[in-house]
Amino acid sequence: MKAIIYAQPGGPDVLHIGEVAEPSLAPDQLLMKVEVISIEGGDLVTRQRQALAKDEVLGYAAAGEVLEVGSAVQGFKPGQKVVSFAWRGSHAERRAVSASTSFVVPEGLDLQRAAAIPVGPGTAAWVMQLGRLTAGQTVLITGAAGGVGVAAVQLAAKLGARVMGTGTRAESLEKLRAYGLNDAIVVGERGANEQVRALLDGAGVDLLIDNVGGEALVDGLASLKEGGTAVLVGVLGAAVQPIDAVDLLMQRKTVIGCLFGPDMETPAGRAMVEEVLRSVAAGDLQVPIDAVYPFAEAAEAHRRAETRGRIGRVLITL
Repeated sequence: MKAIIYAQPGGPDVLHIGEVAEPSLAPDQLLMKVEVISIEGGDLVTRQRQALAKDEVLGYAAAGEVLEVGSAVQGFKPGQKVVSFAWRGSHAERRAVSASTSFVVPEGLDLQRAAAIPVGPGTAAWVMQLGRLTAGQTVLITGAAGGVGVAAVQLAAKLGARVMGTGTRAESLEKLRAYGLNDAIVVGERGANEQVRALLDGAGVDLLIDNVGGEALVDGLASLKEGGTAVLVGVLGAAVQPIDAVDLLMQRKTVIGCLFGPDMETPAGRAMVEEVLRSVAAGDLQVPIDAVYPFAEAAEAHRRAETRGRIGRVLITL
């Protein structure tokens, strides 16, 4: 079958269409025809840094039609439209994926938005649970225009929190006001901590949701109030970043790592994704789409996904 592959890690130009072996179906898996691929941050990191084994296919999230179900699978049948998550396999014509991380697409929800839900909005909903954000608190969301960020802005606003978001472009952050952003913080010449403290009369935020990592993580941790909580989601800024352990200790700050993939197949994780799918289908939560590219233009799609300042997911359709 055809897949989007690469020989060596690197920039978007390493991607090309090639032939790989058909996926084999395990008893607990679904075989699905991929119709929409959602390019996730993890896909970019993998392509930039990791080699793939022979016939291994890039990609986390995809939506499409169930072709066949494994002998141990219940609750799914051929012909259903589903969205799926796995660490590999989305960038191909077909994928075999665990039923435990696959979800039936609700009636009225288009496949393009469905494809973008488990990783981005699903993670954002999980973050809200980990961070225990409540009405009247203040949250700082770094990389607020990303897939997790846009959903987190909406969910935090619905909870009644004051929502502060960072980005590199003022125009992009201004668009997030329609989703519930209260304070737009453009980072670059001035860090987020300096701007947060100015807006809050010297106080810090209750919760940090860091989608960037690197220096943005250090800056964000400094913006936390005493006893505040940070939930770490992304590492695009840097995979390894020293942080001030003395500050964490003396200020009683809590740092939580959030990798939703392993939790997605738990009963609580599945319920979270299913609730988000229903919310998007009902129009209660928005999933903006930035751009859609055909399968043959995978390199251009990945290049767009790496572009700063955009809002919404970049998709590939088959």
